[in-house]
This record gives sequence, C-alpha cells and structure tokens, in this order.
Amino acid sequence: MDTFKAPQAGESLAAYVLRVRKALNLTQFELADAAGIHERSVGKIERGLTTKLSHKTLQGIAVGLGAPVEYLEAVIKGSEVKPVQGIRFCPRCWKPGSATDEAWSNIKAKYCYLCGTQLRSSCTHCGELVVSFRYKFCAVCGKPYKQVSQNS
Repeated sequence: MDTFKAPQAGESLAAYVLRVRKALNLTQFELADAAGIHERSVGKIERGLTTKLSHKTLQGIAVGLGAPVEYLEAVIKGSEVKPVQGIRFCPRCWKPGSATDEAWSNIKAKYCYLCGTQLRSSCTHCGELVVSFRYKFCAVCGKPYKQVSQNS
C-alpha cells in the first residue's frame, strides 16, 4: 500500500483529500467521478466546508483515492491511524458476511486447516490488501473475495 496515502499527524479531512488527490494527479472531476459523487462535493470537502461524510461518500472517496476507509475515518475523528494489516482468510471456506476463523490469524498458519487452501490477505485478482469484510467484493477490481469451488 502506498505510504503517501497514510494521514499525517493533525491533518484535516480537507488537507488529506487535497494532498492525496494531487499526489495521484487527479482533478476534482476525476475524483468525483471515481467516487460516484458530484464534483462540487469534492471542492467543498477540500475547502473544509464539509467535515462529516455520509457512508456512501466516505466509501466513494476511499475508492477514488485508493485509500482504506479507516484512513478517512481517522482524519475525520482526528485520531491516530493504526497500521492497516490485511485480514487473513481462506478463499474457499470463508462465508461472506461472517467473521474469519481465528485459526487463520495464527502467524504461523499458511494453509487452511479445513481444506488445505493457501490463506490470503489480499484480493486474488488485483492484489489489493483486504482490510475489511464489510463487503463481499474488492473495491478496486470488483472481483469476489470468495473463491468459487469447482466441486460445488
């Protein structure tokens, strides 16, 4: 994950969005389009006129910037960002909408104890780190985290 996307100490939402957007060489229109929001909304955020974001806007801005939602939540709350680590899971046994098995988080575990499949902490298709199972699909490439079994 790109380190320039991590919020800096004391950085506001406005400063964070502006800094990362410029580092990515995106216009406000391009960010708004990627986020699925109106261009004026990006301008209001960057000018500090909008300090609270709806869930949809928060998700959209995170996707548009290619940054974890947790980064945006941290700058909004003014809290320190904890390092984002991928969640290890078995792409065959994990059931969408459920928590991952505790055995998969064992630092020594490399394979699922149920089926023998190699454990993952990133999207199988694009390699983006999986930081939340709030959704069943990767926000970057749209592919499902769950591997479809050939035997089912």
